[in-house]
Parts: sequence; structure tokens; C-alpha cells
Amino acid sequence: MKSLLIVFFVLYSLTSLYPQQFHSLDGIESTSGQTILLYRLGSEQYQNNPIFKYNVQTGYEQQIIDAHEIYFPVGADIKTINDFEFFPGDTTNFINVGDLIFMDYSFYIAKNDSVVFSHFAPYYKVDISKQNPEKIFVFGSGGEIRSWDGGYTFPLDSIHLIANFMPIALADFDDEVMFGFDEELDFCKNGGVVDTAYVGFDIYSKLLFDVNQFHVYRVNWTYGGYSFNVSNNKGNAFTWTKTYQSTNPIYVSIDPSQSGVVYLADGKQIYKSTNNGYNFYPYNSLPRRLVGLYKKPNSEILYAASKYKIYEVRPDTTVIIKSVPIPIRLFEYYPLSIGNYWIYKVTDWSYPYYSEDIFTRKVVSKETLSNGNEYFKIEEKYYHSAYTSYVYERIDTVKGFAFRFDNGCANPDSEKVIDSFTAEVGDSLLIQRFSMCWDSILTKFSESGSESIFNENRNFRTYEYSWLMSYTHKLALGIGIYNIKNGYDFGESYFFLNGCVIDDIVYGDTTFVVDVEEEQNPIPTEYKLEQNYPNPFNPSTFISYQLPVFGQVTLKVYDVLGNEVATLVNEYRSAGSYEIEFNPASSIKNPSSGIYFYQLKAGKFVETKKMMFLK
Repeated sequence: MKSLLIVFFVLYSLTSLYPQQFHSLDGIESTSGQTILLYRLGSEQYQNNPIFKYNVQTGYEQQIIDAHEIYFPVGADIKTINDFEFFPGDTTNFINVGDLIFMDYSFYIAKNDSVVFSHFAPYYKVDISKQNPEKIFVFGSGGEIRSWDGGYTFPLDSIHLIANFMPIALADFDDEVMFGFDEELDFCKNGGVVDTAYVGFDIYSKLLFDVNQFHVYRVNWTYGGYSFNVSNNKGNAFTWTKTYQSTNPIYVSIDPSQSGVVYLADGKQIYKSTNNGYNFYPYNSLPRRLVGLYKKPNSEILYAASKYKIYEVRPDTTVIIKSVPIPIRLFEYYPLSIGNYWIYKVTDWSYPYYSEDIFTRKVVSKETLSNGNEYFKIEEKYYHSAYTSYVYERIDTVKGFAFRFDNGCANPDSEKVIDSFTAEVGDSLLIQRFSMCWDSILTKFSESGSESIFNENRNFRTYEYSWLMSYTHKLALGIGIYNIKNGYDFGESYFFLNGCVIDDIVYGDTTFVVDVEEEQNPIPTEYKLEQNYPNPFNPSTFISYQLPVFGQVTLKVYDVLGNEVATLVNEYRSAGSYEIEFNPASSIKNPSSGIYFYQLKAGKFVETKKMMFLK
């Protein structure tokens, strides 16, 4: 028995390690006017998350409904929450329904999370009569079952089946009116079809009733996403109008003290309607996608939840009132630790020229810079260049960003965002990657998934940018930057990770680094002009070239019309490899963005290459 308890404790403890996030938001008001927010908080499995109450005024949080998922070697203990409903005007008592798995599979009805009834038929929704709170209605695929004593008992003889009709909600204005859908997924009222548009209900679906007792609001999924629909006559046939649709889940809240006022959240944007949802206009925009919305009655206050934060939203302010830590595993997409290093194969094609190189990044130390923040110092180097550069980066686990220090940046603390760990697919963010030196660019988080990377299945994130040029980079969980692709007129450069060492663990092929370090920089055997790097660039770039013999050398820059705009080298030089920095601001009066050409002449050797400057 003791060993069984130990196994149970270990398994339960493992389930508690899953990252926490908010999954929904609703609210109720106490008789004294205090706001009690209700939300699911837990792992990524929506219905396996417990329900919490949070008093906005006192900051007191309490779990009120348990949900869990625990697996044993020979079974499982699972409790889900499909739906819950508080009694009207009561912030203490509620009914909840869901699934139970322990030795057997059943569905339950509970009052204040104490099971009062279980059955083999699924229960999905619960509703409490607004005319008589002693009447409780629970809906499922087996029809409806009722309680007449406030949810203490649910007599079997109260089970009511309506052919080809699954109810999902009770009308606020009449507890004998039920809404749901039929086998064809048409929306129904008391079993009769009232809206033939394809309708489906899931965890994001909702039915709300305006205080005027006539307008009914419905959110449901349909073709291509989710829709908001309005009935102007108690949900009857021929009274429904679809007024809003999105590919995202949408969240709706109304103010029971104001007729016609509807708030709708779609992604990061909150909209408001003052004519019963027939027209919406932008109300506020939040930093992250929302997962729930609640309007406090008789006030201008909205409460909105994203995955990791709850906000108090007013017409002119947004304040974070509660947050949970960002999951540590997200920061593994950009692992910074002293000794970590990455080796990239770099190919650059600019018609008609092609070149290859090796680019390395190595975290060499930690330093506190002028803004008071501590950064990892990262050495960056191209093998075919004598130049070594250093960048300074840090991870902010509170804000969820990776920052790079830039002394010339006008942002607070001279920092630029290079990655956002809380972004979701479809989000756009201002970032700057290591191979790009111009100001931050608006980049879209375009894709996430998993694939085999260094013979392990790893999650990845892909970011894309396209304007005048294209830019894509991919992050791999536990690895960091996996590849980067820059595309521009008549060419592209590509960084591909050959191997890396992360926290003393070797991934991929890093053996050639030894060869690189042991090679003794021999005298070149041929003339060569390298592609500048970075390219495109701002504010400066580096141009490398090599000479096999002593001789006169000129290196000049021309604009797109062929006009000479700068002379970088004009002298005799010995055989060897050279690199020079080109900064248009110091060489050209009022330089403009665009294509420039640089040309190397040495003896009879002449070669010209193209580069792009972006202001």
C-alpha cells in the first residue's frame, strides 16, 4: 500500500509541473459590488483545468472546481469540467458537469463540486432558471435532466428526450424555452429549426440574452471559423443575422445594465457595439491574443485575459491585475549560456556569383552594460574574415522577450527585441536577427510544428518578413536559431546550422571547427573578392578580398547609375587577406537606400559585386 501511495504522489506531482496558463474568463458581482472573476487555469488541455475565483478588490484567489488528469501504469484518474453555472445573484453556489474516469467511465453532475448524480450519458451544458433558481437544467446527448430542489437531486424520471434535438441553453426570458441544434447542425428553438446556417458548438460557443428580453446573441463555429449572430425577436425563425465572422475564436460579453451594448474580442482587438451587435467599432487593442472577456455592470470597466495575464481595460488605460509565470520551456527556443556555440554553413548567391563560408556564434561571458542590465556576450565570426564582432543579448523571463543591446538604439535601455516567446502563430512583432543590422522589422510568426532536427523530434517556430526583400528564420526548441534565409534582388544568402554545443551536449557535426582553428592562414593563391556581409546592411558592412601577390589595389563603390561614390582602397598592398568596413554615412553625402556596386582592381584582376543599403 505504501508503494502505491508513493507512485500516486509521484504521478500527481508530475501533472502539477505542467506550465500554467489562463484558458477562459467570466465574472460575477457580489451584492456589495465586488467583482469576482472566474477562469480556468492550468495546462494546455482546456477541460482538464480547474476553475478559480479571483476577487479583484482583495486579490484573493481560490480554486472552486477541481479538474485533473493523472495516469497510472494500469489506468487513469481523470476529472474534466465541461460547464458550470452560478446561481443568479449568488457568488458562492454553483452547478458543474463533466466527465469522470476512475476504474470506469461516467459523466457527473455536481453542486459546489460535490457529485450528486452520475450517468453513462454525456452532460455538456448546465443552465439555471432565471425565473425559479430551484430549477436546474442539464443538457447532453441524452437530452435534458432536471432538478427541482436547487441541484441536490436529479430524478431519473425528469430525463426528457426530444427527437433529433440536442439542447445547449435555456432562455433567460422563459425557462420553458430551450435552444440547441439538430443532427443536421441547424440551430433550433424547442426542437424547431430557426437558423439553417451551418452551426456547430464547441468550448468557444456561447448564447447571451440582452436585458431587453428580445435580442439574443450567439457565438458558434461555422464554415471558415467562428461567427457572431443576432436575433431581434427572442431567437425565432427568420430573425437571425450573422454580423461578424473570424478565423479566430471570438469572445463576447454584455452589460446586463445596458441594453444593446456588446463587447467582442477577436485576437488582440476588442470591439464594441451599441446597436445590439449589428455594427462593431474598435474599442481597445491588447499586447497578446485574448482567451476571455467580462464586462463589469454599471461601469466602464472590462476584464480581459490572455494566456499569461489578466487586464483591467478602460477606454483610455490597460492595467495588468494578475499574471502567471511564462513557461520556462518557451525560453529553450533561444538557449543562452556561457560556452554554448553554433556553427552555420553560409551560402551566398548574387548573380552570377556564388560563395560559401562558415559563421560561428559563441557565448563567451556575461557583462553588465551601461543600462544596468546583465547580458551574455556573444562572439560572431566568419571563417574567411579576420574580423570578429560581439553582440550582447539577454532573456527577460517576465516580459517574455529576447533583447539585444544597441548603443545607437533610441528604444528604452538601448535595447531591441530579437524574439518574443509568448507570440502565437499569426502574430506580427518587431524583431532584429543576428545577421541583420538595420532597425527592427515587422516580422510575422508564420508557422509552428515539429520535425526531426539532429535526429530528434523537436518543436520549431518560423518567422517571415517580406518587403523589398524577404527574410525567414527558424527557431528549434533546445537548439536556438536553426536557419536564416535572406532574399533580395537577383540573389539570396542562407545560414544553415551544421552543429552546435548546448549546455555541453553536442548536436550535429562540429568536428570541422577543429580544422578551422588549426589552419594557419596560408598566403592566398588567387585573387578573390568576397560578398559583403551583412547584406543588406545598415549602418555599415564589411568587404573582404585576397591578393596572391604584392601590387596596386583599388576598391571603389558605385551607385546604381555607375557614378563613383566612394574610394575605400587606393594603394600598394602585400599578398594576403584583407577586410574593410564601408559606412555610407561617412563616405557619401545623404546616402539613399538601394543597390550599390563595389569593384576590386588588382593587376589585371577586376571583379564587381552588388550590395544593398537600407536606411
